Amino acid sequence: MAAPVTVFISSGEASRLERKVLMYSLRKNSKRDLDIRVFNGTHNTVERDGHPPEPAPMSLKVKYQNVTEFSNYRFLVPEICGHVGRAISMDSDTIAVGDIGELFDAEMGDNAFLAKPAAYGDKSDEQWGLSVVLFDCARAHFALDQYFDEIEAGMYEYGDLHQMRPRFLANHPFKVGRIDPRWNEFDHCYKDTRLIHYTNLYSQPWKFRSHPYGDLWFRYFHEARRAGYITDRDIELTLVRAYARRDLLEGNRWTVYSYLRQTARELRSELRCVYTALFDRR
Repeated sequence: MAAPVTVFISSGEASRLERKVLMYSLRKNSKRDLDIRVFNGTHNTVERDGHPPEPAPMSLKVKYQNVTEFSNYRFLVPEICGHVGRAISMDSDTIAVGDIGELFDAEMGDNAFLAKPAAYGDKSDEQWGLSVVLFDCARAHFALDQYFDEIEAGMYEYGDLHQMRPRFLANHPFKVGRIDPRWNEFDHCYKDTRLIHYTNLYSQPWKFRSHPYGDLWFRYFHEARRAGYITDRDIELTLVRAYARRDLLEGNRWTVYSYLRQTARELRSELRCVYTALFDRR
């Protein structure tokens, strides 16, 4: 029997719903056992089913340099695995629509890790997307505190580290290979897509309506609720903390009813502003 697939999800309290939808999608579509671990950047912990949370091996100096709650945590994966075997790292704003075991078993050659090439508009391989990574943990040794000392010293920039640009690799020559692009498809889902990544912060379906592939996310969201992956308390906390739109449970698309409700809410807010400006003189 094949060994379990080790998957690390970079997340935080702000992405509670996204990561639980992702976890459901991974398990639904996998033929193998999965060992899923969550980086909770809010609390600087590693969470794993059936185990109490453990502190993540990240210094506060590095933690405070995160752009998101979880940006730097992916670099901890090989260390947590004892630099043995393989592991996958992925951001929480994704959905797996293929069997993650296929990525886990991908040919790696002598690369330290596989990532998305030319991820940010550059047609060369000089900007790697690390939002989904397959690590050979024995080959990938990261020294985060040293890297941030070097960033402060001006040797390279934060983006050079996070996109494995030439300025960083000139100092730390990791060998990076190309991941199958179907395993990190930015904001699209074609018939052969294996994982969709909702990268655009201004159109993510749990925050805004009418994402072209938002129906897919909501299908997994509702299935995850029925399967018990997502509880009413999860939804309550997410809405109270304003991490998702208030009308989340109405789904991805506008209807006449939802449009009228939204219009009424905005009209009431506008009338309160007018009333305050005209009559509230306290």
